[in-house]
Amino acid sequence: MKQKLFLAAMAAIAMTSCSNDETLEINTGTERAIDFRTAMATRAIETTISNLDSFYVTAFNENIINAPYFKDLKFKKREENSTIFVSEDKYYYPGDGTNLTFYAYAPSAEELGSGSNLEIDNTIKNLTLKGFSPADSIPDQVDFIATKTTGNNKNNVDSVPLVFKHCLSQIEIKAIQQNPNNSYSFEIKGVRIAQAISKGDFDFTAFASESESGWNLSAYTDKQIYTYEFDEPKDMAQGASLMDKCGGAMLIPQQLTAWDVVNDKDNTSKGAYISLLLKITTKDGALVYPFKKDAEAGKTHAWAAIPVNATWEAGKKYVYRLNFASGAGYVDPEEKNYPGKPILDGEVKFDVEVTDWESHDYTGNMENGEITEDLDETDTEDPWGGE
Repeated sequence: MKQKLFLAAMAAIAMTSCSNDETLEINTGTERAIDFRTAMATRAIETTISNLDSFYVTAFNENIINAPYFKDLKFKKREENSTIFVSEDKYYYPGDGTNLTFYAYAPSAEELGSGSNLEIDNTIKNLTLKGFSPADSIPDQVDFIATKTTGNNKNNVDSVPLVFKHCLSQIEIKAIQQNPNNSYSFEIKGVRIAQAISKGDFDFTAFASESESGWNLSAYTDKQIYTYEFDEPKDMAQGASLMDKCGGAMLIPQQLTAWDVVNDKDNTSKGAYISLLLKITTKDGALVYPFKKDAEAGKTHAWAAIPVNATWEAGKKYVYRLNFASGAGYVDPEEKNYPGKPILDGEVKFDVEVTDWESHDYTGNMENGEITEDLDETDTEDPWGGE
């Protein structure tokens, strides 16, 4: 009897660094036939079993012809809340018990972004995603998940675990005021993650080994500024959750080198930083930032930056909390005026000295109503003509 190749989600996708393990299973049998639904889109939101509608699989067998068993084949849920994923074109395990090697991923190369393409090495039976680049707009970025496993008709009568992991790093930005400085109000209109390497190649086998991230960035040097501007400004006093709608940026794992704000204010070396689009006022309403020149030119908000030096790893979420308790960062190096200048520079304080009173005595003449200043004894003329 032929054995159809099915993919069944038995628990949930196992996502590295997440609290819940979610597992997909490969089942064999003839009892199910599944139709398809539209491809998933996980824009900057973490993929879970509940929002995973489909994924793609490329498979290799062990026979002598170097060609994929099938490639970039879509598998979809049978129905809502189903745990079964199958392809429209049905495939079966080889009857001799040899293994099939599966590379599964979501979303498709096309959905991952322009310039991305899957390269198949039939000789070593490997898969590489070439030239992946996250979308410039943070809300348009996608969560790329992948895994590798094997299965055959002898050992996998029930199921073969297919465990997905996150391939990218998730970055979330928050703004806080610990020990809040009530002298200022902060209004936030957007967020930037600036000067991260923007392109890389992803090796599925290296990623599956767990000793490597799978990413190779050596062929690429281009960096990008990733931006998310809000429809409506957020008030920091209300607790600014800056990425609540999109969840966070999905960026390539890498080592960041921070912007040298002291020696390279224009950031010619393209050091990394995080920036917020801000309007700062005093509690009495005076505009502090944007500075005078920009405000007179019609700008209502301006970018305020903080250098960041970090290592991002695949499958991990990094939350950056920008604390405005005692400062507001530096003018973003992309701003035309005053790049790298501290936005709040030096606490306003006073060194106080109080001078002694200078005494003046007056006498009023009750007869004529005149008031005259009394002269100091040293200034009084001697009525006898003495000195």
